[in-house]
Amino acid sequence: MATGTNSIFSYFKRKRSVSSTSSASSSSPSPDSKKIKDSLEDTFTCIQEESQESAMSETNIVERVTKEIESKLDTFFDNIKDKIREEIKDVLEGVMKRLHGLETRVDVLDKENLELKRKLVSLEQYGRRPNIRIFGVKEEPREECKAQVAKILQTKLNLDINEEDMDAAHRVPQRAKDRPKPIIVRFFKRESKEKVMRSRKNLKNSGISIAEDLCAEMLHLYNRIKSDTLRVQDAWVWRGEIFFKDHRGAVHKAQYGKPLQDMDIPIMRYRDKP
Repeated sequence: MATGTNSIFSYFKRKRSVSSTSSASSSSPSPDSKKIKDSLEDTFTCIQEESQESAMSETNIVERVTKEIESKLDTFFDNIKDKIREEIKDVLEGVMKRLHGLETRVDVLDKENLELKRKLVSLEQYGRRPNIRIFGVKEEPREECKAQVAKILQTKLNLDINEEDMDAAHRVPQRAKDRPKPIIVRFFKRESKEKVMRSRKNLKNSGISIAEDLCAEMLHLYNRIKSDTLRVQDAWVWRGEIFFKDHRGAVHKAQYGKPLQDMDIPIMRYRDKP
């Protein structure tokens, strides 16, 4: 029995010797692999001593060695999994912190971008304050827009405004092909423009209408407010600013970049409709 037992342990010693030689020739073992190797060697030594004292059979020795190896390997891999899990957790926490920081930065940039956009829209609209747009004026060959506008203002609105009060007047393109292109007029003085805006109601049923010259962003805002009938009863433009009345009769000033949903405006319910 001793001879068989010694041959078993000699086999494991040779395997460990070959493994050690191979590892030494290729690269230095990692601390974890060295730890389990030392643990297995201690286990082999203990089992060898126990087998000599209790005269264990070769089968029992093999089973005992196998179980010890399996136990040590299970513990080893459990430790590795725990380490990997902790490392992944640390990496994810770092990624989440960085992501939160990026989201905060994006929010700040969005607010700054919106504020810059508001200022640009405000500047562009301010530059259009002396302007009006006239719709429904029939197009004529070789027309003089200034003369046409002066005639309309004098005959239909009874205003003492002539071509010399206008800095420029010309037609602008539009999508609708079945209607005359609108005429944009720029006055030298805003007072002239405001006289026209106050008198434009006299054009009712004439087929001609006059409106403020809104930039694209403000025009889009005005159309969106005008179409929100659940919140808005009426909307109008004065001096380049958009105003609207809710269903309580309260008047509000619209702001570019601020949706109606963010304002304290009640929504008209179906049973509230007239």
